[in-house]
Amino acid sequence: MKARFPASGVLGIDGQRREGTTLPMADLDKITEDFSTTPVPAEKTVSGLRIALILIGVSIALPAFLTGVQIGDALGLKSALIAFVAGGLILAAVSSFAAIVGAESHFSTYMLVQFAFGSKGARIVNAVFTTTLFGWFGVNAALFGDAMTASVSSLYNFTGGWPVYVVIGSLLMVLTTLFGFKALDRLSQLAVPLLLLILIGVMAMAVRQANPDALFSEGPRTMSLGLAISAVAGGIMVGAATMPDLTRYAKSRKGAVIAMFVAYGLGAPLILACAAIPSLVTGEKDLMQIILGLGLGVPALFVLIFSTWTSNAANLYSAGLSLAATFKRIRPWRLTLSAGILGIVVALSGIIDFFVPFLISLGVLIPPIAAIYVVDFLFVVRRRYDLKDIDTRPAFRWQAFVSWIAGSAVGFATAKGVLTLTTISACDALIVSGGVFYLLERYGPRAD
Repeated sequence: MKARFPASGVLGIDGQRREGTTLPMADLDKITEDFSTTPVPAEKTVSGLRIALILIGVSIALPAFLTGVQIGDALGLKSALIAFVAGGLILAAVSSFAAIVGAESHFSTYMLVQFAFGSKGARIVNAVFTTTLFGWFGVNAALFGDAMTASVSSLYNFTGGWPVYVVIGSLLMVLTTLFGFKALDRLSQLAVPLLLLILIGVMAMAVRQANPDALFSEGPRTMSLGLAISAVAGGIMVGAATMPDLTRYAKSRKGAVIAMFVAYGLGAPLILACAAIPSLVTGEKDLMQIILGLGLGVPALFVLIFSTWTSNAANLYSAGLSLAATFKRIRPWRLTLSAGILGIVVALSGIIDFFVPFLISLGVLIPPIAAIYVVDFLFVVRRRYDLKDIDTRPAFRWQAFVSWIAGSAVGFATAKGVLTLTTISACDALIVSGGVFYLLERYGPRAD
């Protein structure tokens, strides 16, 4: 099978121009190789700081801006900053365990799930991952269309165009994701420094206009400090479960942990503060409108486009890896393309308002999965995962599924206020599922 390209020729993977009109599909497979079902080779690994840059790009997103604004408005700046830093550090500490597993095994999350849940059991788990990830891709694509429509209308007095924005924006994200980790790496190196520069510049402009007494006054306390910390940590906790997708490229365990604390201990609080401070100064709740109000039309569009691009490409990247681990005979880039197209259909279908509650419910199911593969790798098999062992392990590990159910049940209960443990439902689910799995593996009955 051949992929068609212009007659002037194309650049081969060796960097040399090839004359002709076709590029062999084998070359396309090689260009898009991302080690979906095998360990990442040592020569392909990168520093922890480059992984941190990708994670910061994922964190710069419209939902994060909204979280920063809401917490700042509820608590006032001083308490909000405490919540941002405390929540970020909790998230960094929890994410570090999953990051270490990725850095030491060099496997994606979905291959780790095959070891922990069994080759057949993993199909159920990966179906939950895939549905959640491509679903959020569609939701973010729809939100991107809404924001682009409002921004272009404000700047150029042009209304309409929502489906066009959704499709074009989504296709950019899909094309980026086809080339795997290396594309996310390059995109983050380009976009993240400029995004941070714009956000910090907006914050500085707002501070210069601020009345210090008003800026540092106490908020109405419509939420407690503990709830705010929980919102910061819990809001990104689902992402911690898929951390091995990125940290499998880390050169070392130390580099992976550094990435977590740079991205979440420093980057996430800064991003939240960049949203909260301008909102407190202006009284406007929409950061994009604040940027437009400061006369920064082009930077506003840049923030909107690239913040959605970096965060949503990561959703699709993980969805593609999940599919590749399940359907090993299909080329990974084709699975990623299919997931992206399906995400676009979800965005355009108009079911977003009904789909979001479903995705939030699925989100409670994901953190326990991370606890299970972390405990399995670090404490049960003692850091020994080898591809040849998958077929010798049970195809369905009941201990993992019992632990998953227990952790998810506690997560649902604490999210609904029926129980109170750490006040962060995702953390509650992690602790319970990890503890139950360890006890079952150590003291539970064994299948013959």
